[in-house]
Amino acid sequence: MKKYIAITVFMLLASLLFACSSDMEVGNTEKVTMTAVINNLDGKFEVDVIVGAYGASGLYWINISDNAILIDENGNPISKSEFEIGDIVEITYDGKVMLSYPPQVVALKIQIK
Repeated sequence: MKKYIAITVFMLLASLLFACSSDMEVGNTEKVTMTAVINNLDGKFEVDVIVGAYGASGLYWINISDNAILIDENGNPISKSEFEIGDIVEITYDGKVMLSYPPQVVALKIQIK
């Protein structure tokens, strides 16, 4: 009986360790959008989400993929350096959110609104 209890406790502890991984991703693979204000442009964009899918709100870090589409309010291509703090942007991503603080997504498209 003690052997079964020990195995059960071990399995529960192991599942808790995997559940607490800080780089685990959740979400699906459909494209979703969020509207946000840019707070910081150093490296990753730091944004404050105004309207987000799945109830997203608050601070997020936005990683920009190498093939991300970056466009201005008229749909013209722009570079990462043309974004400014305070810009309101619409961010399209694949639905996956990295469970970190703050949460992170990889942008497929960012458009100034």
